[in-house]
Formats: sequence, structure tokens, C-alpha cells
Amino acid sequence: MLNTITGAAAASTTSEDAISLLLGCHQRIRHFTGVAQRLAESPEAPPDDRTAAAIAVLRYFTVALPLHEADENESVFPRLRAALPAGPLLEANSAMVEQHRALNAALAQLIPLWRRIEHDPAAQPTLTAALIENTQQMKGLWDVHLRLEEETVFPAMQQFLDARGLEEIRGEMRTRRQN
Repeated sequence: MLNTITGAAAASTTSEDAISLLLGCHQRIRHFTGVAQRLAESPEAPPDDRTAAAIAVLRYFTVALPLHEADENESVFPRLRAALPAGPLLEANSAMVEQHRALNAALAQLIPLWRRIEHDPAAQPTLTAALIENTQQMKGLWDVHLRLEEETVFPAMQQFLDARGLEEIRGEMRTRRQN
């Protein structure tokens, strides 16, 4: 059954401020990383379920995730860079952007595997080892990245950005998703 692999969609947050919107993205990242894990670990699942799961992770990680990365790189990072004092918080802000490179490299390894399953689910048994290894690597990178943002970057946003800056981030996030 499809729900066995894809699971229920992550709930959206009810609050509309910038930080809540970013945290909602994090819920979806965790959800689709979980879908990717279940897909990697389920070569015996029905082909239609594996195809649907591959399509779901492809869509999320190639369409929605780049919007979230732009939110951080283009909206959050420059405002915090201008507002933060030198030190660990400024370093964490830079690390947030740098970590995107490793995450994108991990996704570059997984996307062709997911596309292969999308078009030929019968090929998955030959891809299982690579899927599991690359998905575990991606999950580890996400764990570190999301923790950095949730424990350091987002609190710094609350502390160092004024209401106008946070509202501008929120507006830019919404605009990206309308295009």
C-alpha cells in the first residue's frame, strides 16, 4: 500500500511568521527523508508504491527544497550576517549556507536512483545498497543541519532581527512559492 512507503503528509504549521514557516519546511524535510528511507529499505514493496514514493521524493527534493534553500541563502543569511556580532552565531549563520553544499552533493547521488525507480521499479533491487548508503548519509547531514538551524540560527533570528526583517523574510518566502 502506498501509505506504507509514503506515509501521511506532514502537518503544516498554523502560524504564519517566518520562523514558523521555516520550521514547517523542516517538518517536510524530515517527512520526505523518511519516505526516502522507507523507499530504500523496501525493494519488495509493490512496484506502484515504489514508483509513487520515488515521484514524491523527487518532487520534494527537486522542486520544494530549492525554495527552502533560497529562503535561507537569500533571505535569512544576508540579514543575519548584517545583524550578528562576530563570533559563534555569525559562524553558525555561515555554516548554515556551507552545509547546503554537502546536502546538494548527497541529493545529486540520490536523484538519479530515484529517477531510475520512477521509470523502472524492477531495477530497485540492484540499487538497494546505494540507496540505503546514500539515504543514510543524507539523513545524517539533515540531522546536523536542521539541529544547527533550530537550536542556533532560528533563535538568533528572533533575537537579532526586528519585526520588519522577519516580515520581509516571510514575504520573500511567500513570493518564491507563488512563482
